[in-house]
Amino acid sequence: MDAPQTASLDGRRDLRIHAGEAVDALYSRRWQVEVDLRSIKADMGMGILRTQSASMVDKEIAVYLLAYNLVCALMVRAAAGSDVAARALSFKGTIQLFLAFEQQLRFAGRRSIGTMTAHLLGGISLLRLPVRPGRVEPHAIKRRPKSHPLLTITREVARHNIRKSRENAA
Repeated sequence: MDAPQTASLDGRRDLRIHAGEAVDALYSRRWQVEVDLRSIKADMGMGILRTQSASMVDKEIAVYLLAYNLVCALMVRAAAGSDVAARALSFKGTIQLFLAFEQQLRFAGRRSIGTMTAHLLGGISLLRLPVRPGRVEPHAIKRRPKSHPLLTITREVARHNIRKSRENAA
């Protein structure tokens, strides 16, 4: 019978190797969290919250998180049926494909709903992300500032001010 294999942590070199592996694993998990947050904000449109009161902001965020979890559940179901990890599937592609199927699923009869769901899950399972080991991305914002000022008054008042300034210029 073979002796069980153990890792030696006696030397400093071994500690550094194991610590480096742990840091790499943590960085990989951190990257996934950042990708998830980007998906919620950009792909689902939560970049700008539209409500104003604190309680409504909480509700709006909760609805976005619910929708995010539902999309992830679709990805997990699709991955389970196709021998692929759910993280290897495209979140944005899943949303787009679901929206393409939405109308047909809504009006599908009892007999066809199972078939359509199977086609949807099969389509999602084909939306695999490319494998990019060792990928490094900068943590910087690329978005350029808009040249227009924010609208801080009602549209009606803004239109009135524009018309008034045009009349004064003429």
